[in-house]
Amino acid sequence: MRLTFDLNTIDGYQTFLKVKSLPVYSFTGREAWFPDEYADRIGHGGAVESARNYEPSPCLFDYQRDISALAIRKQKFGVFAEPGLGKTLIIAEFAKHCAAALSAGRAVLIVSPPMVIRQTINEFSRFYGDSLPVEQVRAAGLGAWLESGTARIGITNYEAITDKITCPGRLGALLLDESSLLKSHYGKWGQRLIHLGRGLEWKLCATGTPAPNDRIEYANHAVFLDQFPTVNAFLAKFFINRGETANRWELKPHALRPFYRALSHWCIFLSDPATYGWKDNTDPLPPINTHILDVPMTDRQRSEAMAATGNLWGMPGGIGQRQKVARIAKGEAGNRPAFVADLARRPGGPCLIWCKYNPEQEDLAGRLPEAANISGDTPEDDRIRMIGEFQAGERDKLITKCKILGFGLNFQIARRMIFSTCQDSYEEFWQAVKRANRVGSKHPLDVYIPVTDIERPMVDTVLTKAARVQADTREQEQLFKEVSYVGAA
Repeated sequence: MRLTFDLNTIDGYQTFLKVKSLPVYSFTGREAWFPDEYADRIGHGGAVESARNYEPSPCLFDYQRDISALAIRKQKFGVFAEPGLGKTLIIAEFAKHCAAALSAGRAVLIVSPPMVIRQTINEFSRFYGDSLPVEQVRAAGLGAWLESGTARIGITNYEAITDKITCPGRLGALLLDESSLLKSHYGKWGQRLIHLGRGLEWKLCATGTPAPNDRIEYANHAVFLDQFPTVNAFLAKFFINRGETANRWELKPHALRPFYRALSHWCIFLSDPATYGWKDNTDPLPPINTHILDVPMTDRQRSEAMAATGNLWGMPGGIGQRQKVARIAKGEAGNRPAFVADLARRPGGPCLIWCKYNPEQEDLAGRLPEAANISGDTPEDDRIRMIGEFQAGERDKLITKCKILGFGLNFQIARRMIFSTCQDSYEEFWQAVKRANRVGSKHPLDVYIPVTDIERPMVDTVLTKAARVQADTREQEQLFKEVSYVGAA
């Protein structure tokens, strides 16, 4: 919609202020432009566009229904919701509507972490039966599926998005599950997905709520959803580059509310549905009890740490030094492997053991032969079987890496976690923890972090970020609610 108004009148100035409060607008002289969907917000009629004849499924909670309708109305949308709030059903509703809206011969593709695919297919079957079939598309067959496949909805993994996938073919809608991978482990896949999605009318991103202290995580999402042409354009609008510092990109002064107002046009944050006026269908999350356990260092480890870092305490600098320190702490010369194995054998319920390095994982698997062990070399069928055994309680220990099973999966059965390696990646740590502590969890989660002296600074960094994020998330959601038009009717 375009409006021309007289700023010399009270009515004209009030209209000007209302336009300035919208998530998206632009001015050319005395003429203002903004999306038609916001016309009623400034008193110019034009009710909000209907959700394109969207028919919600009866299994949805009210917030899932309303967010699905909003995403469908927007056509390009991001859902940042806490683990356990049912993002999979929102993905399913979006995919279902796209499949009905697209012309014959077009297809819907869901991209997901590898080990989440089977879980997603099972959820589709559980809630929709045979009415919403989804075909798993293997990496080797994705190109052919896009060109000449017959299934209306397919699901594949991020690793399938290679340089060979250059043509969208019959692709009409692209949906990303655990889309934070655009930023973290799967940066190169993120660029390929942005390229693959160009020109598509239907796109959806779904992932956990980004950390309030890491707002630049939204940059790739904004580009993928066609809200900004490049990452640099997004950063330049809202951030200041402080150079090569720990917090290189800082939000501009007084830009907090405009930042969230702009984001509210194309995404939603959700950690508590009641914040927006929806019914709170969930119980409070049980507590996470974090235990920092000191592991004595050997003389050999101290010598190696001194040689690697140049000081007695092994205080790490850049990422290269941090990796050296972590390897020294986990090395065969140390006490760590036996300590972790003994801790895992103690009573207390099903236990997840998170590793980072292959030798470390192989050592622990040898010490805990009763545990399921999923590494990068584990065949997919064996992975699926062992995950199912752990989720069913048939095995009480699972050894793996955060980059393999740390995103998307539901491990609510776990009562304990041991981080055999915990470097200073907040996202990796928190995503792993939320596999077990999520909406629907009934029991406290004990998180054990065995550390040596040289690792303590890295672990302190992670836990400080975690505490700050938990304190800030509610404030972020409330601020987003204040500047957006999202919520229960």
